[in-house]
Amino acid sequence: MKKINLLLAASAALLLFGCNDKGGGVDIPGPKTQGFYILGEGSFGSDNSTLYYYDLNTNALTDRFTTANPGAVLGNTAIDMKVYGSKLYVAVDVTNKVLVMDAASGRILEDIDMGQADNKDREPRGLACAAGKVFVSLYSGEVARIDTLNYAVDYTPYSAFKYSEGIVQVGEQKLCVANSGYGSGSTVTVIDIPSFTVTGEITVPANPNELAVAGDNTVYLATWTDYATGAPAALHKLDLTAKTYTTIPNVEVQRIAIYGQKLYGTNLVYGGAPDYAPTSSMVKVNLGDGSVETMIQPKSGSSFNGVNVNPLNGYVYVMDGNSVLRFDEKGTELSPIANAGNRLNTVAFVNKVTK
Repeated sequence: MKKINLLLAASAALLLFGCNDKGGGVDIPGPKTQGFYILGEGSFGSDNSTLYYYDLNTNALTDRFTTANPGAVLGNTAIDMKVYGSKLYVAVDVTNKVLVMDAASGRILEDIDMGQADNKDREPRGLACAAGKVFVSLYSGEVARIDTLNYAVDYTPYSAFKYSEGIVQVGEQKLCVANSGYGSGSTVTVIDIPSFTVTGEITVPANPNELAVAGDNTVYLATWTDYATGAPAALHKLDLTAKTYTTIPNVEVQRIAIYGQKLYGTNLVYGGAPDYAPTSSMVKVNLGDGSVETMIQPKSGSSFNGVNVNPLNGYVYVMDGNSVLRFDEKGTELSPIANAGNRLNTVAFVNKVTK
C-alpha cells in the first residue's frame, strides 16, 4: 500500500510540474498572449475613434473593427477598453455607449446605450471587471454595472456630478473610483462589489484620475495637475481601511500601470504659446523601496496618452500619438508599432490557453 501511495504521489508531482521540452513528460497548459487591441479615441467631436489589432503570431497590424463590422463606426471619443472572458468591452464617452465585442474577431455583440441622468448623457469613462460584471465610471455621478451574460444594466448613485475618471477592481470585493470633477474633485469612492453599495470615500489631493492595483491589492492613484494651485501631477498610495493616502515623493505621473512591484508611469506636459508643444516622459517606480528609474527622458514632441503592461510577461506598452512604443520585461525598447490608429490611449491583451 505504501509503494502504491508513493507511486501516486510521484505521478501527481510529475503532472503538476511537468518537464521542459528536452526532458519529455507532460506540458502543463498555460495562457499565452495571442495579440492585443489598440484603441484610439480620435478627434473630439468626430465619430472617428479606431480599434486596431496586432497579431503577435504574424506581427500583422489590422483595422479589426472595420473588418469585423462593415459600415459601422466605433463612435466619438472611445476612452477605455477591457478584455473580460471571451469578450471585449469599449467605453465610448461622447457617443454615450459601451460596445461589447467578440474578443476573437472584434465583431459587435451588443451596443449598450448608457442613457441619461438629470437630462444629461451619463458619458462612460473607465471600465473595471469582476465577479461576472463590468463596471463603468460615469460623468453622471454614478457607476454602471453590466451583466456579462444578458447585458442588463443598473446604476448606483454615490454623489452628484463628480465627473469620475479611473475605476479599478480590488480583487472581487471592492471598486475604487477617482472623482476628478474636471480638476476640482478631491475624492476616491470605495464601492462594495457584492452589494454594489458605497462604503466610503477617501479625501485626496485635487484632480484624481488614474488608478492601478498591485499584486498585494494595494491601490495607487495618480493625481493630475491642480488647476487652482498649479501643483504638478503626483503619485499616491491609498489605505482603503484607514481611508487615507501617502504621497510618493518626486514622482510626476498621469498614466500608470503595475506589474508585480513595478509601477510604470508616464507624464505629459505642454509648453507655452504659441505652439503649446507637448513633452512626455516615463519612469519605473519600485513599489517595495520607493526607488525611481527614468525610462524615457523628457521627450519634446511626444504625446504619451496611456501606458499598459502585459500581466503575463511584464512587457510595457506606451501610447504616443498614433504609435505604440514597446519595452520588454527588462526595460529594453523594442520596435514601435506605427500608424496604429487615431490618438491612441490604451491596449487590451487577448490571451489563450495553449500547451
